[in-house]
Amino acid sequence: MGRTHEALERAEKEYLELMKTSPGPALGAPKGAVSRPVSSQNGREYYQTLKANLFTLHKDKTIRTIAFCATAHGEGATTTALYFAATLAKDFQSKVLVVDANLRTPRLHDICKIDLTPGLLDYVDRGKEIVVTLLWNEFTNLYVMPSGLSDCSPINLYFSNRFDEFLQEMRERFDYIILDGPPIPRFPELRVMCTKVDGVILVIKAGHTRRQVALRAKKEIEDAGGKILGVVINRRKYYIPEWIYKRL
Repeated sequence: MGRTHEALERAEKEYLELMKTSPGPALGAPKGAVSRPVSSQNGREYYQTLKANLFTLHKDKTIRTIAFCATAHGEGATTTALYFAATLAKDFQSKVLVVDANLRTPRLHDICKIDLTPGLLDYVDRGKEIVVTLLWNEFTNLYVMPSGLSDCSPINLYFSNRFDEFLQEMRERFDYIILDGPPIPRFPELRVMCTKVDGVILVIKAGHTRRQVALRAKKEIEDAGGKILGVVINRRKYYIPEWIYKRL
């Protein structure tokens, strides 16, 4: 069994235990769109919808670097970023890199069962060689990079020229760079990072994230000069049979 399949299975298991339901379609999803438990096929359909909505709504812009961020821990940003990247790698036959940019509380290395270091911090702060890991199975173009280890302040890291150089080099090596970012508004470094990517997808938990918190997160990103590409809503529930929703 390939690493990608194993990583997505672990992410799915953690996600189901935490959320019970999958992310519903976002970024202009049609009325009546609902959430279902993540099976391999159903989960893929949702991320294909996310991909289609993203590139349709922003078809006039070049989008290659995307940060996924939540308003708090446990809202599914890491899982969403990984699944979305896998969908790009498979459907577009693109070379995709997922970077753990949540430097205070990294999770990607646990899900993908790779070492925490070397990673982003080792390159930016210590000048180490860039090391990425290929997750292979049916996703032959999906790579991951952990956060790494360093005493460097995350906000100083994102302000640094080395981080800019990192993104530039990754743009030359990969078709898409997906960053699993820190929660908003808890960590101020996100306000710096969001200005250096093409856009941010905000991940929130339905029935849990307060409207004011979500709006504050959106405002913080936009005030910093970042661009919100859309929102993924986790833990959406439906209370009538699915075939009725399809006819709404």
